[in-house]
Amino acid sequence: MKSVTKLDIQKIQYINIFEKVVGLKAKNCFIYNSIIIFTVPKKIINRAIGQKALNITRLNSRLNRKVKIIATPTSQDDLGQFINKIIFPHKFKKLSLKNDQLIIFSPQKEKAALIGRDKARLHELSDVLEGYFGIKKVIIK
Repeated sequence: MKSVTKLDIQKIQYINIFEKVVGLKAKNCFIYNSIIIFTVPKKIINRAIGQKALNITRLNSRLNRKVKIIATPTSQDDLGQFINKIIFPHKFKKLSLKNDQLIIFSPQKEKAALIGRDKARLHELSDVLEGYFGIKKVIIK
């Protein structure tokens, strides 16, 4: 496992707001498809989400953006689950990891949504995966 991505001022502000609203520390945050995704340790994910997703609702209204809270990956085995939670509601068929290159096989209808206009979603996903898993290149087939 590599270290997480670099934090800029905007991400630090998001993490500070998360800590004030939720009362727990977030490991990191990143933006995918204009949704702010916070990562917290797996053992406190239920507390971070809150009863009836109250904390997510508070964060949505405070940040005026959609928010997701997911578990921080602890090993290379969590790669599939991690990607699934990031790209939800879209799905992929299977993953193939060779060296530092990840190939995501997806249904034809999902492929365009995963790549995005001007490959924006693809670049966002590859930046996140490089920070967490050291994956240099992501290909969607």
